[in-house]
Amino acid sequence: MALSKRYQKTKKSFDAGGMSDVEVYTDVHLERDVVIKALRDGIDSRRLLDEIAALQTIRSKHVVQMYDVVKNERDDVVAIVEEYIPGDDLTSCPKPATAIEFLYLIYQIAEGIADIHAHGQIHRDIKRQNMKFDAEGCLKIFDFGLARSSASASTIGERGTPGYMAPELFEITAGGHVTFTTAVDVFAFGATAAALALGSVPKPMRETPPILPCDEADFSKLPIKLPTEIASTLNRCLSKDWSDRPSMSEVVELVRLYLLRDKHRALLVSGTSAYSLHSGNRTVVLSVVNQGSITINYDGLRFLINAVSGSVAINNMAAVAGNALPGSCVIVLGSGANGAQRTSITVDVSHPELAL
Repeated sequence: MALSKRYQKTKKSFDAGGMSDVEVYTDVHLERDVVIKALRDGIDSRRLLDEIAALQTIRSKHVVQMYDVVKNERDDVVAIVEEYIPGDDLTSCPKPATAIEFLYLIYQIAEGIADIHAHGQIHRDIKRQNMKFDAEGCLKIFDFGLARSSASASTIGERGTPGYMAPELFEITAGGHVTFTTAVDVFAFGATAAALALGSVPKPMRETPPILPCDEADFSKLPIKLPTEIASTLNRCLSKDWSDRPSMSEVVELVRLYLLRDKHRALLVSGTSAYSLHSGNRTVVLSVVNQGSITINYDGLRFLINAVSGSVAINNMAAVAGNALPGSCVIVLGSGANGAQRTSITVDVSHPELAL
């Protein structure tokens, strides 16, 4: 493959496997190492074009960057120039010793996949081998050769890595087509999380199609004790029925809650009075005679409505005991019959930054 003088091959090797030849070069203009990825002989050029289409769309700190493309004398794209991340992939990652270590690890993976889906793409080959940490400790997802737009996700025949492939990827129509959704990445995320916790993907999941449910991949039975809500959600990621799986954004929000446990704060203001809810002051009762009363409790994860009496509305909807406050909102005590005599309380819930 002919390259401009801008890129000079280094002595570093890069074992990518798969359907591409991947080598490390030095970009002499910007004085940095890059990866140049070219398809092997006999491989459909669409693999490169699919990767380009995905990478030029996605903006995420957890997705490898595309810098340039290489064309031949016929102006055909023959290679991609991408960010180089040295070191080993996540197959070399030691098993997390604690639940917190595990949550920090899967949080970055979940956030990266959620970003991919938010940009209308399906990765379709999520696995430990396609993830690395960069020099700053930020997890990066790469190898988008199987990526598809979520607007038209189908392929001819089954594609992917056994153990990480969702069961619907083995459902081939009479015409040889397989259709799928972002849920295939959710399943692969669940398989990746299981592999990280256990050291490998359980054997029943490596069957084609996978044998589900898989008792070995039950997150409620891991040596590291996970919160029940987390374990249940991760088990849902491995549901046989794709419609039962959570979205990746749902997984991100849940894991973030637990990583920030007891760090949230809520400020409630009514006129000149202010009340603060946090780990040091978990309960507040807001009450006005002849109007209504509401008790709010902070359980370390969410601000929950414990009790309601009289007429109480939150963002013009009736307050219900057991529900969580919907982030920043307005609580109103008193019915419409009270007119201007009703009491309004603004609620500002802070969402602290998660330091990784």
